[in-house]
Amino acid sequence: MTAPLAAQTAPEVKPGLQAMFNDATEAWLAGDCAKALPIFEQLAQDQRIKPGSLPNAAIAVRRGDCLIASDQTAQGEALISQGLPQLRQAGEEFTDEVARVEQRLGNLAATRWDHDTALAHYRAALALLKGQKRSQTLMWLAQLTAFDSNNQAFEAVDEGLALASTGPKPGQSVWQMMRGRILLNRGQVKEGRAALQKALTLGERHDGRLSLDEALLRADLAQAAMLNNDHDGAYSYMAQSGAGRLKNSIFTKSARIEPPQCGPDTGLEPEDRAVVEFSLDERGQVSRAQTIYANGSYAKAAAFARAVQQWAWPSEDAAKIPAFFRAATRVEIVCTRAEGQGGVSPTGPLIARFSQWAPPVEEEARPWSRWLSAAENAQKAGKDDAELAARVGLAPVDLRGSHDKRASIDRALSIARTGSPRITPEMARAAIVLLEAASPIATARGQDAEQVAMDRRMALADDPILAQDALAQDTVLLIGAPRRPRADQVQRARAALVRVAEDQRLPEHHPLRQFAQLRLANEAARGGDLAVAGQWFAATGLTQEQCALIGPRPALTNANNAATNFPTDALRYGFEGWARTEFDIEADGRTAQVRTVIAYPPFVFTDAAKAILKGTRYQSSYRPDRGPACSASSDSVNFVIPGNMNTVQLIKAKK
Repeated sequence: MTAPLAAQTAPEVKPGLQAMFNDATEAWLAGDCAKALPIFEQLAQDQRIKPGSLPNAAIAVRRGDCLIASDQTAQGEALISQGLPQLRQAGEEFTDEVARVEQRLGNLAATRWDHDTALAHYRAALALLKGQKRSQTLMWLAQLTAFDSNNQAFEAVDEGLALASTGPKPGQSVWQMMRGRILLNRGQVKEGRAALQKALTLGERHDGRLSLDEALLRADLAQAAMLNNDHDGAYSYMAQSGAGRLKNSIFTKSARIEPPQCGPDTGLEPEDRAVVEFSLDERGQVSRAQTIYANGSYAKAAAFARAVQQWAWPSEDAAKIPAFFRAATRVEIVCTRAEGQGGVSPTGPLIARFSQWAPPVEEEARPWSRWLSAAENAQKAGKDDAELAARVGLAPVDLRGSHDKRASIDRALSIARTGSPRITPEMARAAIVLLEAASPIATARGQDAEQVAMDRRMALADDPILAQDALAQDTVLLIGAPRRPRADQVQRARAALVRVAEDQRLPEHHPLRQFAQLRLANEAARGGDLAVAGQWFAATGLTQEQCALIGPRPALTNANNAATNFPTDALRYGFEGWARTEFDIEADGRTAQVRTVIAYPPFVFTDAAKAILKGTRYQSSYRPDRGPACSASSDSVNFVIPGNMNTVQLIKAKK
């Protein structure tokens, strides 16, 4: 698209506005929306440009395009919808512009995993484009339809490859790589591997360096080899891709990662499996997630990608990762059958009550950085209730350094304790307890962090501020009683549990009382007093199945050594990584139904993580009929090689 676009509407633009219109359009064409937007906004307010005119439509579309590029999506889409129909009817002079906007709208729909809308926009763009200008849209269409059962993806690849056939070989390589991925998703592993191998040959270079695309191609080949049961080939290609070989990788220190739920909401079954590629920004947030491989439909592929899009790592760790690795990382993932995390948290009921009192926070404020932004905006506006709500929401998910996290919690505690007409006493008490539950424990040299936490929380439970609130007080008592108390802590911890279990200020079968009663039943059974254990269990009013879902998760007693289960080939190649597992805990503390739900790098540590958790043991729990103590619990396993020398050497660009 070239500058004459500015002259397309010249006959209808008033002479005094032409220079502004040209400047804004030239900036827009150059991608300089920071310059273009203010001018377009000024033109949009000028009464000399009549509503319904072609200049008005062009301004709306170009302004909307820039707003979308500036992350003001809703307003941008509304403006484009206002002006685009008129531009579509304006003739060939606007063909390139309309195609550009159709591409933008298609990409926007694709980021929301709106398959049909994205496909319609890509087809609309292709209907207007000719020759090499079609290539990029064809690639987007191929990526979108890679999981469809029809031939749209192959047709797009065939045309793209034909367009690239007269150009350099690397241009042909990306199309062969796309063909290989589509074939793998169709279950045609042999053909897919052949296409990927051809892509490798076409794009091969001999300078010892590897671009991001070349690394990802080797990751594709590793996947194809693994699906073909060629483990040696898979490990060799994976080593070349750099996966699992980043020195001091923070990917072994996962912060907040959850697989998608199995079931009708996602359409996922336990046997569904995917490989998802994601990009990480310096804040530790996933900025892009794309399913590369899935044994299912587009809807299933999208469900996996949506889950990964919500992941986050500590910002101070993410900033240390080289841009090469932040740009694209892949994980193997299946859906989780768990509706919770193996036992309801004792803070759950208080969180539910706090959310009723606290002023609402936008849904998109849930990632920690959005909670922080909401808190800072409320602070600037002087809305202490909204600030308190945001800081309480931020505290358990804050991925900043401990100093910044502590400062935010201290400010929230100050707001809660100072009082305000907008903050009810109930809201303040709930905030104090929830902030305490999320507070990092600072200790002096020689101090026991667990003892410090216990002392602090037991003292808080007897604070007159909380004494009049059964829910707040009992929550503090539960989080203050260690799950595996030492001999000198047993009596004090048991006394706290009894206070909660017998607290008649709460209903007979309140979740907190049940939580405490189950812990007391388990304790009595471990001490050999089955009669007392049975009495505490009966007091809960729960069935064994209900206990397995909501009861306290047993404490770990014996962790199976990851070193003894480290895959031999992974050790030989220097692969490091991590895995997330889910499992049931039986009444005797053994694990059952063990599954690996997330693994990095893909296919390397899946079986090893499962083997480790099969040998892990937890505290025994009292169940009258020896049913499971805890259903669908989860844990992470890190695989690290001390002194690993097989790490990737990055070549820094010259300044």
